[in-house]
Formats: sequence, C-alpha cells, structure tokens
Amino acid sequence: MKKIPYGISSFEIIKTENYYFVDKTKYIEKMENMGGRYLFFLRPRRFGKSLFISMLEHYYDINSADQFERLFGDTYIGQNPTPLRNTYPVLRFNFSMVKTQGTIEQLKHGFCLNVWAEMNAFILKYKTRYNLDEEVLKEIKSQSDPGDMLLVFHSEMRAKHVSFYLIIDEYDNFANNVLMEHNEEMYQKITHSGGFLRNFFTLIKGFTDNREIDRLFISGVSPLVMADVTSGFNIGDNISLWPDFAAMVGFNKEELNELVEHYIPGQYETLFPLLSEWYNNYCFDNKLKTKNIFNSISILYFLKEYLQVSEIPIELIDENLRTDYGKLRYLILEEKKLNGNFTILKDLVQTKETTGRLVRSFAVNELINAEKFRSLLFYLGFITLKEISPAGRYTFTIPNKLINTLLWEYIQKSLDEVYKLKIDKDFLEQIFTDMALEGTWKPVFQYILDKFYEAVSIRDFTFHEEGLKTFLLAWLNLSNLYDVISEKEKNKGYADICLETDRRFTAYVKFDYIIELKYLKSEEIETPAKEEVSVNQVVKTATAQLMQYAANSKFKTTKIIIVASAKKLLFMDCLPE
Repeated sequence: MKKIPYGISSFEIIKTENYYFVDKTKYIEKMENMGGRYLFFLRPRRFGKSLFISMLEHYYDINSADQFERLFGDTYIGQNPTPLRNTYPVLRFNFSMVKTQGTIEQLKHGFCLNVWAEMNAFILKYKTRYNLDEEVLKEIKSQSDPGDMLLVFHSEMRAKHVSFYLIIDEYDNFANNVLMEHNEEMYQKITHSGGFLRNFFTLIKGFTDNREIDRLFISGVSPLVMADVTSGFNIGDNISLWPDFAAMVGFNKEELNELVEHYIPGQYETLFPLLSEWYNNYCFDNKLKTKNIFNSISILYFLKEYLQVSEIPIELIDENLRTDYGKLRYLILEEKKLNGNFTILKDLVQTKETTGRLVRSFAVNELINAEKFRSLLFYLGFITLKEISPAGRYTFTIPNKLINTLLWEYIQKSLDEVYKLKIDKDFLEQIFTDMALEGTWKPVFQYILDKFYEAVSIRDFTFHEEGLKTFLLAWLNLSNLYDVISEKEKNKGYADICLETDRRFTAYVKFDYIIELKYLKSEEIETPAKEEVSVNQVVKTATAQLMQYAANSKFKTTKIIIVASAKKLLFMDCLPE
C-alpha cells in the first residue's frame, strides 16, 4: 500500500518515496498545445496547486533531465513528452512563506529575503551551465527593494542570454495576509502606486516583453491582488475557468474511485455518498461541463483519519481548513461591526444559493459591491457554479457540507465578536446531546434565545425577524448530530428550520425536529390583550403548517412552535404526538 500524500507538495518526494500519485501530467500537454506562454491559474486554498506547480518545475527544469524517467516514466507525459521537456532554467517563488508582521519596512524586508533566497538558489543551481557570475549575488542582496533586486537579476540574465521559466506559487498569499493581519490602508500601501509589491509585478510584466521570462505560470486563490498590483492579468491567459482545465487540481470521480479502492478495497460505493456530501460538487468550468470536482486535500485527510481507526472519523473537517477560512473575518467585519457583506453571507447560508455575474477582476475597495463580493466567495471556494442563464448570469451554490459548516462557524464567530455573547459551547453541546437522545429540546432553544435577547438589549439587532432566524441557525449548527436545513420543502410547504439526523448518527440519535418560527411586530403586541390575540392567531397558523409538513412522513419528528418579538420570547411549545 502506498503512503497517503496528505500535506506533501513536493513532486519529487511523492514520486520517489512510495506515495500515491494522481496523474495530472496530461495538463502539461494541454497547456503547451493551447499556445499560451503566460498563464494565470486560480483555485481555493488547499486544493493541490502547490503539488501541481512542483510537477511543472521538475518537468521543465533543464537540470532535472537525468531524472526524467525516474520521475515521469510511468505518467502520461512520460510516455508522451512534449518538445519543451527539460528545456528551461526555472525560477520559482512561493509567497506563502513571507512573514507579514511589523511595519511596512519590515514587510518589505521579509519580502526581499524571500526573493533573495530564490534568486540565490537559482544562480547557484545554474551557474555552471550558463556561466552565471556569483558576484552578482552580492549586488542583488545589497538592494533594499524587491523590484531593484529583480532588475539586477534580470540584467545578469540578459547579459548571459538566459531565458527562464518563472513560476509564482501563492502569488496573492502575502498581500492577503497583510490585508487580514493589518488593515486595508497597509494593503494599499504595498499594492498601489509606489508600493513595493506593485513595482515588483510591474517589472515581471515588463520582462515578458523581451523574453528573458520566456514562460510564466502564476497560481493563487483570487484575482484580487492581481487587479490591485497590475490592473489585471492582461499579458497572458487566465485559464482558471476554461473547461479543459477544470479538473487540473482536485479529484474527479474516476480518480476518487481508484484512490479509495487502493486504500479501502470494496468500500467505494459505501463511502461515496458521504464523501460526495462533504467534499464534492465544485465546478470551475464556465460552461458547466465538469461539475463534480472533489477537494483533494480533504479526501486525503479523510483517508488518513479513516485508516487510523478503520471507520469513518467523527471529525470530517481538516483543522487546517478551519484555520484558513477563519482568517477571512475581515470580509464581513469592519471595526468590530457587521458590514453589508454579512447580509449577503447570511442569506446565502440560509437559502444555499445566490445569483449574479461572475466578475473576473476586482480591487479590494470594490468588495462592498455585491457582485464582486459574491465573486470573491466563489474564488475562495465558499460557493461554486451550478447553472447559467442565456444572459450569462450564474446561479451559485454552497458546494458541500464542509463549506456549509465552515460558513456557519464563521457567522458564529462574527456574531460572538460583535455582540460579546459568551456562549458556553461545551454546555450547549451537552444539551444538544440530551435533545438528540432524550427529546429534551427546550433547554437548547431557551439558551440560544436568551443569548439573542442579551445581544438585543445591548445593541439594536437590526435584522429583526431574519436576525432571529440567523441567530438560531448559527448556533443550532454547532452540533454535528444534525443537518440543519432552512426553508426545506415539506409536502408543498417550506419549513422554517429542520433538524435532521446526520447520516453518521442514525443509529444514535432518537429525535428529529421541525421548527416553525413566527415573529410579531411591536404594534401587534402593544397591549397584553392584543398580544394574547396575536400569539393565539400565529400559533394556530403554525400548527396547521407543521401538520401539513409532517403529513405522510415516515419518520417521527417533534414539531416545535416559537413565537418571538424583537424584545422577548412570546411562546414556545411542541405539538402533542
């Protein structure tokens, strides 16, 4: 059995140390056949981009020619090599390795160190083949600006008539971290006029004109930074949404089948529904021909955990993904206040779909625009392509349960930070267990609603009815025992909230729930008598709706009615069996 390549992004290690390898080498041929020399490729974090880039580096590196058979002999490209095989010196940058702490001068110094390290490695690696002057390393190192370092390096390459392949991995990671860990002002200083990062990419763009940079491959997560540093990638081809490259990273169904059968023979059909529910359904094809792409790192994480205990792991989310997505709070929080993007996000997690154009380029100061924020969510992997109208508008959807869970955690943390909720998650998870096993549901809802009204008393919760529902959904999603579904179609109606047992716990959980939530405005309850009449009316309506939802159901489900106002809980009970 081959080792699981979880967390391994070195192509050489995978090919020489008995790791499982999913052959993506056919895309090298595809890229060359399309004729483009300068390529830009975007995918969400932890989707396998770095391994693909390592593969490109080894394939094109002129100094790796003697390893070609060992590394590529059993692959598609090894049996169908292209004319450009092992013909370039390769300069590779990885901007995920740059420190982002400190002042702007410290940021620049950290970036320079990264640039210096890679240029130093390049010159030492190829000095004999191209008669490169080692003394130039001293001049490069003496520069205090990364653009100036690039100018010195370029001068040496031009003098020695060296054309090279430039690969930039995680091109936007450094700038995105500056934005998240500092603020937009600091981000603007490095990416806009006079900024050292903008100058660096402007020079790269210029050096493609005279062919010292003969080929270029840039990978990242979103077009945000490229729009800010170069006004868009207009020197080559952005292949991120081209159908031919939709499965260039990630796994398709066939690759997944072979992978699972290698590690857990005979279990693919049994495991596929779960793997699909949690990790599938990404679509990066603007023609929607290739829809079922699995997150490769999540699949490898699942297999690693499964093989440890020979059963489905309880925790299906890689903690590294939680960390990555948790950094994105700046998108919906400004000075510890929820911004307009929060409304887009909370509507999305409740309806699971949103519609709009897919914007290919946008700058950081444009993210208050709904379409551009929605497009950023797509590039980050929060939503994916589902349908397209004749007018070119896409329907986006949350791809899977992993992302749905992360989004609700994201909303929980944002609400917690803004409203200082001090929710005891351990206690809440315990009473969730009691609700699932014993049917004691009131403590869960009472605790969540008490916290909601504490927040209301401190600050106006401007969302009112939708705010109450969002709050309930956010904290109901804390438990992994249930699938929490908003507005689920039930017998020609739409239930406000359904708690349906997660497929992993059907032998454990004893109670499912349907909740009908009613909201009364202040004028409807302005006197005790008016309040009694209004509550009775909506309880009657909710009862009829719940009975309709539950009609013809094969499952025993507890039917709950909650009536609330902006200031207090008015009624909460369940229908008798």
